[in-house]
Amino acid sequence: AGKRKSTAVDTLPPIAGGAMVVSVIMYPADVVRALCMSNPGTGAGAALKGFLEVHGVMGFVKQGLVAEVCRASTSRAIKFFFQPICHQNFFGKPESKGSPVTKGLAGALATFPEVLAISPLENIKLAAQLDKDKRFNGNADIAKHLVRSRGIFGGLFIGYFGMQCRQCLWTGGFFLSLDAFKDGLKSAGVSNNLAVDVIGGFGAGAFGTAVNCWTDVCRSVIQKQAVADTFKPDSIPPSFLEPLKPGPFFGQAMEIMSTKGFTGLYAGVGPKMVHLGGSGALLAVLMPRFKTMWFDMNGLY
Repeated sequence: AGKRKSTAVDTLPPIAGGAMVVSVIMYPADVVRALCMSNPGTGAGAALKGFLEVHGVMGFVKQGLVAEVCRASTSRAIKFFFQPICHQNFFGKPESKGSPVTKGLAGALATFPEVLAISPLENIKLAAQLDKDKRFNGNADIAKHLVRSRGIFGGLFIGYFGMQCRQCLWTGGFFLSLDAFKDGLKSAGVSNNLAVDVIGGFGAGAFGTAVNCWTDVCRSVIQKQAVADTFKPDSIPPSFLEPLKPGPFFGQAMEIMSTKGFTGLYAGVGPKMVHLGGSGALLAVLMPRFKTMWFDMNGLY
């Protein structure tokens, strides 16, 4: 039988497979990153030591692993699935024929459905990772607690505005710079395609981190405080529109800047560069190869 022209839906299985592999491999780096960012000033070594003292090595499996792998896999799958669709719809041409700017903008647009999907999982994961007193018994227990104390939108979408900024900046930065890094490596004489993808993907992931790190620190602090407030019996639940307000987010940025300086806004940037640079490298390597394998197996072009 002849080959069939692929549709957008045909790209979903290899994208989802690649996204899940990356999420599992990068999870330990994500735990350290989350602890450093929600406690500006804590070093990676101290964060890891503290986590292991409280939860032990099995803590990596128990404390939010399922929520994080679901969140990160969903997040990466949605952005890589929607980015070419956004490019075609907004710029009238396939992503392969776009410029770095159009690819970056399409990546930023692809994060809107992504953040809506991952926000509840992000808050459940953060609550699990920060649960030093072991108050919760699994993800369903955390979700019930957040909804009971703050309502559905107010509880599951804590920090939405900051998350949207974070995802827009990282994904936009990744797609904007990926080709530039790859072209630079090729012109420098690197001829091995795998090496180009690994180094270029790491560079693009690290560039996205350099652009978005401050947004992640601010939203981590806001989410950590909001989750902590849900345990206070006398705390008054905020308006359900609170997660959409830019004021608290930029207010938090100003507060960190005034108390801890510029370095406070880049707390945990080392583990984050490892986490998202490594993710970028794996995504740049796995996504096109998984897609080629899947298309060959299923007679697609």
